[in-house]
Amino acid sequence: MTDELPPDNGFRDARSGGDGPQQGLVRRSRGLPLVWLLPLIAALIAVWLLYRDVTQGDISATILFHSGDGLIKGKTVVKYSGVDIGVVRDFRLMPDAEELNGADGVLAEVDFNRSAEHLLVEGTDFWVVKPEFTITGVRGLETLVSGNYIAVEPGSGGRKRKFVALDRPPAFVRGDGLRVVLKSPRLGSLNRGSPIYYLQLNVGQVEDYRLDQDGSGVEIDLFIRREFAHLVHRGSRFWNSSGISVEGGIGGITVNLESLAALVAGGVSFYTPEAQRQSPLAVNGSEFKLYKSFAAADAGIPVTLNFDRGVSVTAGSTQVYYQGIQVGQVSEVKASHQIDGMEVRVLMDPITDDLLSENTRFWLAPPTLDFAGGLNELLKGNRIEVDLRRGERSQRTFDARSSAPPMDPRAPGLHLRLTSRSPGSLQRGASVYYRRIEVGRVQGMELRPDGDGVEVYVVIEPRYAHLVNKESRFWNVSGLRATASLNGIEVEADSLLSLVRGGIAFGSPPRARENAAPAKSGDRFPLYSSREAALEEGVEIQIALQDAEGLKAGAPLRYRGIQVGEITRLRLERDLGAVHASAKLYHRGEHFAREGTRIWVVSPQIGIDKVANLDTLITGRYLAMEPGSGGPQLEFVALPEPPREDLADIMSRPGLAVILDAPRRGSLVPGSPVYYRQVQVGEVTGFALGELADRVYIYVHIQPCYRPLVREHTVFWHASGMEVNIGLKTGLQIHTESTQALLAGGLAFATPEPPQMGFEVESGSHFPLYPEAKPEWYSWSPKIEICLAEPTK
Repeated sequence: MTDELPPDNGFRDARSGGDGPQQGLVRRSRGLPLVWLLPLIAALIAVWLLYRDVTQGDISATILFHSGDGLIKGKTVVKYSGVDIGVVRDFRLMPDAEELNGADGVLAEVDFNRSAEHLLVEGTDFWVVKPEFTITGVRGLETLVSGNYIAVEPGSGGRKRKFVALDRPPAFVRGDGLRVVLKSPRLGSLNRGSPIYYLQLNVGQVEDYRLDQDGSGVEIDLFIRREFAHLVHRGSRFWNSSGISVEGGIGGITVNLESLAALVAGGVSFYTPEAQRQSPLAVNGSEFKLYKSFAAADAGIPVTLNFDRGVSVTAGSTQVYYQGIQVGQVSEVKASHQIDGMEVRVLMDPITDDLLSENTRFWLAPPTLDFAGGLNELLKGNRIEVDLRRGERSQRTFDARSSAPPMDPRAPGLHLRLTSRSPGSLQRGASVYYRRIEVGRVQGMELRPDGDGVEVYVVIEPRYAHLVNKESRFWNVSGLRATASLNGIEVEADSLLSLVRGGIAFGSPPRARENAAPAKSGDRFPLYSSREAALEEGVEIQIALQDAEGLKAGAPLRYRGIQVGEITRLRLERDLGAVHASAKLYHRGEHFAREGTRIWVVSPQIGIDKVANLDTLITGRYLAMEPGSGGPQLEFVALPEPPREDLADIMSRPGLAVILDAPRRGSLVPGSPVYYRQVQVGEVTGFALGELADRVYIYVHIQPCYRPLVREHTVFWHASGMEVNIGLKTGLQIHTESTQALLAGGLAFATPEPPQMGFEVESGSHFPLYPEAKPEWYSWSPKIEICLAEPTK
């Protein structure tokens, strides 16, 4: 048996090296255990986060607002120069806040970006931006989409984390420029943002305003942009160019209105008089007086006007205009040294300095009611107009005209003379139209040397001068042209402005546009009263009238409602027994100048039996015409009433014309209706006495569609008035054909049933007219085929 060796477990006795029991060895670690690495990394991350939070994290600050209106937690942002720099984290109420003088407020906690730290200092202002629509402009329009936000105006003090917001945007205007203060007894219509003008150029705006220390006036802060700051001197004059001022005196009431824009938004103007242009430049904080008007500031160029007679102008009220633009104002009025005229001192706008020369002219113009000026122009009275022209030398004293010059050859364009018996409502400055487009102006008017007519001077703009040729026709379009009927009133005008100032239009015949030579300045043309008279070449005729009541020159001549001419002149005969009218037939109406033509006056007719020609109540009476077929004729005698149709005309009408024999006419009149089963199928056309004067012939016309209804044994009776029957059993019975028959008279007829009805009859057949219907006639109901007619209204 062999001995077993003990297992070798890797441990041996170091000392003996024998085969005895072995012991374990203990060894030391040479570094930190791995378990400590995780806390170390966490500590480093915490230090890094702390450093990042300190150097790059949000900054908390509070802003106290008067109201929380428009603030939304987590959404309302803070913006500076259009960039988001913070957001409202939370807010809470602050009752009795000391910073708001004991009023309740809202404290907003705001998280700012670290990049905005330099803004969180003393002097920084915050306010809420909301959409504002004011007369001076629109602000905060972007908030309609993005919502309200908090704006910032940075300060320059030490570090700060608690702020009180402004209740409105600061008045301070950002940018480089000049800031001056105006002192005034009142504010007028000035407002924050009102513009500042220099020679009508916007150079700045009103920053703010406040009461002065003693409360007796107003201080107004102005901001002038840097590029215009050199225009303000110590001797500059500022005046209020806004609002309306009313003054009264011996000369009357003066109403001063600069412009509609100044009335709404307010404004301040300034200028430096010539004598003050060498004064030192203004500096920030310089104070000036605010004058109430341009004249009060005495900032204009003084000009003296010498009139050869007395004129109606008022100091401080009468204004000077150049082509509709105010360029001056009368400052003083007195008699000339020789007391043979007026000496008027005017302050001209400095912008006209270079144009006041020996070629400049002044004249007095009467007030005109214009849409641009409105009633204010009438209240101001007369005004002075000026034609500013450059020249070789400057001038300050002028000889002025007491009336406007009739023409100005220096105005660019085509200058023409129009001759007319009367200008109508034309005024100086009225427009000249071509196809309703304004192409020129009326420069003026004057009587012709012989006194027989008026010369009207017009100028056509250069770009439209080619539209006028030797055969062009000019006509007056002043006022309204109206036509009226029972269907309504139609009013036509070339333009609204022509209603007030009048107007002229022109055109050319089609062939003349290509073949006629162009017009030249100085050419003379007649001015016609209407377009028809201008473009229609016709025939002159003479008409004798019993009287001209309701007629006037320009009254039309019409045929079936179409104008074919017009009356050009009315005059009494030498024996005073009649009226003689000269008339012009247009080219399309020349065939009326023949023998047999009948002319009569059309007047309104209002009565129980007939209402007609109501349009003449508005447009006036006119002459109606019916053409003849004879030879040429130029002299006519007007009929006192419309001609009646003779028997031949009645019988020749389409349809059926029958004659009723009656003992008397009754209440019938021409146009009285004729009924069949209470449906109107015809009318009474006329009357005549019988050959022996023992009866009356009543002429009746039946419409073509209803002609088969009249047969040999048809009976006719009076349908005028009404039939009243009273009985104990039947009661009250009233019968009438129609209201029209009750008022204007009428006839009715009935036809018996076959075979009693008989055959159809021809025009000219006679029937007896019975005074009333028999009861059995109402029961007749023959079946007679008729054509389809339009429904009776």
